[in-house]
Amino acid sequence: MASPSFCCRNFCVLNFAVTYTYFFRLLYSLSSDLQRAIGHAMCIDSPTIEDCREALSRDPIIRSLVGVDDNGQCDVSSVPLYRWRQIRDHTLRMDDGRDGLPTMLLAFDRPEAMSDGLREEVQNDHLEYLIRSERVVAAGPLHVATKKKSDPKSTAVGTLMIFNAQDRDDAIHFVENDPMAVAGVYETMTVHRYNQLDVTGKFVSENLYYPKQNTYQMKEAMEYWGYPVADDQTKWLNW
Repeated sequence: MASPSFCCRNFCVLNFAVTYTYFFRLLYSLSSDLQRAIGHAMCIDSPTIEDCREALSRDPIIRSLVGVDDNGQCDVSSVPLYRWRQIRDHTLRMDDGRDGLPTMLLAFDRPEAMSDGLREEVQNDHLEYLIRSERVVAAGPLHVATKKKSDPKSTAVGTLMIFNAQDRDDAIHFVENDPMAVAGVYETMTVHRYNQLDVTGKFVSENLYYPKQNTYQMKEAMEYWGYPVADDQTKWLNW
């Protein structure tokens, strides 16, 4: 997905959506019957936290939910915003939907976990568990969104993990057996299927104005390389 050409920091916004080139992953959380969206989780590339909030303040969905003042300004200070430190390891970059259905875990730590060192104690076991699973699309801890990444106040407060699961029971079994969960790091854990806004060109429609144009070239290439592209293979992308 599109991202700025300068050095960026990753921010995660929960429950809302944005439509700017800042974002690199936009997830619509789905109800258990997969029939409706019940929230959003959005990951954004942004050079500063101020730029991130400024982009959010211009988003139509957020403006409609949060409201605007008499001058047309939107105060987004109430929007949950975290710095997501995605683990940069190729073994945790599986294709979503390649083996199972794409699923999202959003977990928040116990208040005591911020100071008792438990998260750091089980971190290596946690990483090994994720790598050996061969199902993780992206994962990393959520930190307090401070202006500077090096700020000691930017402590870990939770985890955002995107992974593949055969069904809901499989997803719950996977996250409950994560060493972080077993050790009692988390206070709350929620699991959702999701729809991802696709802007890669993998799923395209026929050009109604120029029907002779081969708009399915990308889809055919992805299918050749083994990616799920048929409607019955990508139910989470079908509205």
